[in-house]
Amino acid sequence: MPEARVHGTTLFYTVVGSGIPCLVMHGGLGLDHHYLTPGLDPLGDTFELIYYDHRGNGSSGRPGRATQTHEQLAADAAALATHLGHEKVAVLGFSYGGFLALEFALRHPDRLSHLLLMGTAPAYGYGDEILANARRKGATPAMLAYLESDDEVADDAAFKEQIETLWPLYFHDHRPEHDRLLDDVIYSVEGFAAPGETTAYDVTPRLGEITAPTLILAGRDDFVCPPSQAEILHAGIPGSELRIFEHSGHMPYAEEPEATFATIRDWVARHR
Repeated sequence: MPEARVHGTTLFYTVVGSGIPCLVMHGGLGLDHHYLTPGLDPLGDTFELIYYDHRGNGSSGRPGRATQTHEQLAADAAALATHLGHEKVAVLGFSYGGFLALEFALRHPDRLSHLLLMGTAPAYGYGDEILANARRKGATPAMLAYLESDDEVADDAAFKEQIETLWPLYFHDHRPEHDRLLDDVIYSVEGFAAPGETTAYDVTPRLGEITAPTLILAGRDDFVCPPSQAEILHAGIPGSELRIFEHSGHMPYAEEPEATFATIRDWVARHR
């Protein structure tokens, strides 16, 4: 199992494709890279896709939640790039992984060649919009109970149940094959960010500092990271490009793969 020793822990990683080295940052947190591969694998004709699990997540080490700050997670990514011999890397951040991709862009700008942000946001302070979107999409009482609760998740099994209950909301047109994205996921409550990191997260005032070519991808029907957040990213990051997929929820790569990959390939071709 390939792994890198970084900052007192180990990071599991796997590489697909060849081209521009690209760290793929999964979301969750508490999930792992499995729900992104093989879905994103076709981009292996453009990128050397480096899927990895953040510390505390998936098959990576478990150094404790206190170490899982955004600063440390971004530093881990830079150390993984160094371990693999890459001075600069592209970063594709999905969902919460987009939070970390933005942190990487601001903390390690000299290590970043391209920034791709999919289904993410610049801050974590729009809970009312998430709930309104969920109700519009027909959320069940069980779904709303999870979204409205402030209780800590009890254990990995409870977290798995929560994700599986909410899963249909993440799609514009939820289908049985979408459930297979979760088949190999390792659930980890310990993988959550350190207490306070999420609620304190707001990089909106610093978006103008990002100078790397940036592509923002969002689904029109994304209830948790809606287009309104993508628009804020686009307005704040100089020279960024925004593409909204009209028939997708949180995961355009699963619902509109051909359009998603064509958009990314075209953008990379123009920003080599």
